[in-house]
Amino acid sequence: MKTCFMFGHADCPETMLPKIEEAIVKCYSKGITAFYVGSRGRFDSLAASAVKRAKLRHPDIKLYLLLAYHPAERAVNLTDGFDGSYYPPLENVPRSYAIVRGNQYMVDNSDYLICYAKHIGNTRNLLEYAQKRKGCGRV
Repeated sequence: MKTCFMFGHADCPETMLPKIEEAIVKCYSKGITAFYVGSRGRFDSLAASAVKRAKLRHPDIKLYLLLAYHPAERAVNLTDGFDGSYYPPLENVPRSYAIVRGNQYMVDNSDYLICYAKHIGNTRNLLEYAQKRKGCGRV
């Protein structure tokens, strides 16, 4: 199963939703059926919403919530439309680095990425990390 990790700035404007939906359609046309997204901001909620809408047309699409912290440490609350959650192997990573390392892990282990990066910050740093990654696809 091919995967797509979606990440972006927490202050992503609602006007980006059509572009996110378009990127999901392009990914699906390339055989991507598993989409991973976090839960920490506006981009994440827009991306999850866009995948949920795509699932109505393509029931083989799966949506997974990326967890920054071990599920035994923090309860996982999946909302409707999610097919499950995923916790990357981060047991030995200090909590203060959990989100950054989890995102890097997903960049390293995903076939495609959808990103919204407008200004300097952790998202921009992750995008630059992804761009340096050999074989990083661009939709």
